[in-house]
Formats: sequence, structure tokens, C-alpha cells
Amino acid sequence: MWYFIGWSLCWLFSRSYFGVKVVGRENIPGKGAFIFVSNHSSYLDPILLGTACHRSLNYMARDTLFEEKALGWALSKVHAFPVRRNENDLKAVKDSIRIVKSGRPLVIFPEGTRTKDGNLQRGKRGVGFIVAKAKAMVVPAYIDGSFEAMPRGFDSKKRHPIKVFIGKPIDFNHQLESDPRKFKDLYQDISDRIMRDIAQLKAIHG
Repeated sequence: MWYFIGWSLCWLFSRSYFGVKVVGRENIPGKGAFIFVSNHSSYLDPILLGTACHRSLNYMARDTLFEEKALGWALSKVHAFPVRRNENDLKAVKDSIRIVKSGRPLVIFPEGTRTKDGNLQRGKRGVGFIVAKAKAMVVPAYIDGSFEAMPRGFDSKKRHPIKVFIGKPIDFNHQLESDPRKFKDLYQDISDRIMRDIAQLKAIHG
């Protein structure tokens, strides 16, 4: 119930304030687990991905956001769980894999943090690790306009049109079964492939 209420309010806000448009929503699986990945330019991005999908999603959120009780309560009601940034948070990684293996969708921003200049950054190897262990489809997306609407370092929002472009799912299972390389290299390669697909969506639509 709380997720639906939050989704409805965020959908109304994003549509009325930013005129958000979604292209490629049909690429989102109708059931089962998948990992929803996107570029990360703004605090708005989790909201934009959430309202772009009609399914209930799960999110990683910076652990410090849970320190304020009211905000932490609200985040938990929209299926967010804490992650400690700038360190290897094994619990958050295990929680991520458990969520996906239980058949639920998970949102991950492969770059790990918001871009400072609006350009795409290299994805983190840990994302490839989660994909490899969870063995779920990966759905790439590119958010266009959120950097202009609310860039890093700015707490206020300005009206700017935003579009969310969703690409076709990527299945890494064949590569995981046949690739002979060491795991470390394989995990980074998965993350790099994800970022290439996001970059391709940017090149086509951005």
C-alpha cells in the first residue's frame, strides 16, 4: 500500500513538474526478477526509474539517509535498503542478490554515485559481481534531463523536460557459463557492457 501511494505521488509530481516521458516501457519484463540499471545524474533518478516502471522495485540507498527516523521509515516503505558507500558493503551486496533471487526487481546505478559534469562514468566492478551471482536479466535505461533539472551540488529543482529511455534486456548467463577469464576481469567486463548499452541509448535518443 505504501509503495503504491508513494509511486502515485511521485508519478504525479514528475509528470506535472518535469513532463516526464518514458520510451521503451515494453522492454521491462512483466514478471520475475530483473536488474534495472541507469546512468546517475541527480537525486531525482530513483524516482524517475520508479515511476517509469509499473512494477514494484527495490532500491539501494545511501546509509546516512536512514539516520533520520522519518526519512528512514519512508525509504523502507518504498523497498529501499541501506548501503555504505566508498567501502565494500558485503551485507548490501548479499541483500541485493537475495532480493533478485527471490524474484523481485532491483534498481542499481552502476556508476555508484552521481556524475559531477553530466557525463557517463565507468561502472563499478561490484555491479558485475551482483549480476553474475544473481543470474538475472539486466534492463538498461538512460535518463535524459535530470542533470539539468537537479545536478549534483544543487538542492533546488528547476523545470526541465525529462525523458527515460529503456533498452532491451541483456542476458549475461551464456557469457558467465563460457567465459574462461578470471572472475575479477569478468565482473568488470559485465559492468562495462552495461555502461556501453546505456551509452548507446544516450547516443540514439539523448
